[in-house]
Amino acid sequence: MVESSEKVMDPQLFEQQLRELLATEKLPNSVSDIHFEVGTDHIGDPAVRVFLVLEPKFAANFESESNQREELRKFRTELTFRILNLNADYSPFIRLTEAA
Repeated sequence: MVESSEKVMDPQLFEQQLRELLATEKLPNSVSDIHFEVGTDHIGDPAVRVFLVLEPKFAANFESESNQREELRKFRTELTFRILNLNADYSPFIRLTEAA
């Protein structure tokens, strides 16, 4: 848990920086959209949940698309580090989701 003496970036400022960061991201071919929620994790620390919406044809063939799975894995890793580099003290959780 974040100690009360630690300064966590204002949520509105963090959301603005995150929107700017995500606007410049080139999404993998397997991802149709990206969105996020700022809140807390299971112990109350600041967190951001980033949802990568998978293209329907990729989601249907997820197991057989090893090249796209690897591209997606790399993207998730790089995005995690970019969010951490904002130095906002928000833990990133990047989730895959299927289009509704």
